[in-house]
Amino acid sequence: MSDDDRFLFRGLWVWNGRDDGRIRTDVLVSAGRIEVVGPSAAGVARDARVIEEPDATLIPGLVDGHAHLSFPESSSPTAVEDTPPEETVFVTMHNARRMIDAGFTSVIGAGSPKLRSEIVVRNEIDAGRVPGPRLLASTPTLTATGGLNDTGQLHQQRDVSAIIVDGPIAMRRAVRLCYREGVNVVKLNISGDDFFPRPRGRVTTMADDEVAAACEAAGELGLIVAAHARSAESVKRGVRHGVTIIHHADFCDEEALDVLEAAKDRVFVTPTTSFYHGLLHLSHWPEELLEQMMVREAFEANVATHKELHRRGVRMLLGSDYGISFMPCGTNAADVGHLVRYLGFTPQEALRAATYHGGLAAGAGGHNPPGGGRPTFLWSRAIRPAIPTSSRTPTICWSS
Repeated sequence: MSDDDRFLFRGLWVWNGRDDGRIRTDVLVSAGRIEVVGPSAAGVARDARVIEEPDATLIPGLVDGHAHLSFPESSSPTAVEDTPPEETVFVTMHNARRMIDAGFTSVIGAGSPKLRSEIVVRNEIDAGRVPGPRLLASTPTLTATGGLNDTGQLHQQRDVSAIIVDGPIAMRRAVRLCYREGVNVVKLNISGDDFFPRPRGRVTTMADDEVAAACEAAGELGLIVAAHARSAESVKRGVRHGVTIIHHADFCDEEALDVLEAAKDRVFVTPTTSFYHGLLHLSHWPEELLEQMMVREAFEANVATHKELHRRGVRMLLGSDYGISFMPCGTNAADVGHLVRYLGFTPQEALRAATYHGGLAAGAGGHNPPGGGRPTFLWSRAIRPAIPTSSRTPTICWSS
C-alpha cells in the first residue's frame, strides 16, 4: 500500500480488540493511516478507491509478547551463539519481515543472542528503511553462572548467548550497559529449562537479590522486565520484584498462582503452550528424546497452570519461542488456536490476548502503544480459523 493511496473500505466488520462483538461500518485509509472509522468516512472519502469487502473483519495488529527474531532456524542448543553477529542481524531483519507479513505489527523481544542485533533492526524499521513490526528490542538473556544459556565450559573459551551476572552489583551494571546500547526490554533467566541437561525447569537459578537489582535498575530507566520462569519460586521472585512479563510459569504451586492473581492488573503471562504442541506434533523428534526431556509431563503441568490462571483472570499474551526449525517466525499466530484448543479460551478471548493485551504489555515500560505512528494494513490468513467469524472470512490487521 503506497503512502499516497486512499481507500474506503465500505461496510466492513470492525473489531476493536476489547469488546466481544464487532460493528459494521466504513473505514477510510489515507496515506497509510486510518483516517476515519464510522459512517462519516464515506462523506470525506473524495477520490478514495472504494473496496467492498462485506465479509472481511478489520482487527488490531497482532502482538507477540515472547519473540526471538534473532534466532536462526535450528534445533541445536548452541546455534544462536555460534551464528556470527553479522549473520544474526540479517536473521533478525528477515524474521521481522516474516512477522509483519503474517499480521504481527508489534513484537516484544525475549532475549537476543547478540546485544545489538535487535536494536539496529528496530532502528532501521523505525526509520522506514526495512519492513517490520514495531520492535521492542531485548537484551541477551541475563543469567547467573550455571543458569540457562550459560553453555560455557571451564576448559575452553566460549562466547555464550547470555550475559553472565552474579550478584546485584553485576546485575545493575549489565542492565545499565544494555540500556546504554539501546534496549527496550530486560530479559532474565530466573529458572532453568527441561530442554537442557541442567539446570532443569523446576530449578531456580537467579538469587532473590539479583532479581530485585535487575527490576530496580530497569524500573529507574523505564525498561520492561521479562523473565524466563518455569519453577514456582522463579515466578514468585519475578512478580515480587516487579517483572512485567512472566514467560512459561509451567510449574506453579498454589502460592505462585495466588501471587500472579494478586498482581493480575500489572503482570502478563505468556503460556508458551504452543512450544509443547510443536515438540509433540511438529518436531519429529524421537520418543526417547521427548521422554528424556519430560515433555508430556511438563505439557500437562503447563496446561493445568494456565487453565487455572485464565480462570483467575490473569492476562495472557501470544508468544511460544518461535524461531526454531519446526516453529519458524511467521507461524506465531498458531498460538491463537492453541489458546482455544488447550486452555479453554473463547475465540474472542484468544484474539484479545493477541491484540489488546499485547498492546498494553508493550506500553508497560512507558513506550507508546504499539503501532501508534505507522499503521499497516495486511490481509492475514494465519488466524482465520480462530477469529469470531466464519472460517472463510478474510481478516485485515491494523497497528492500533
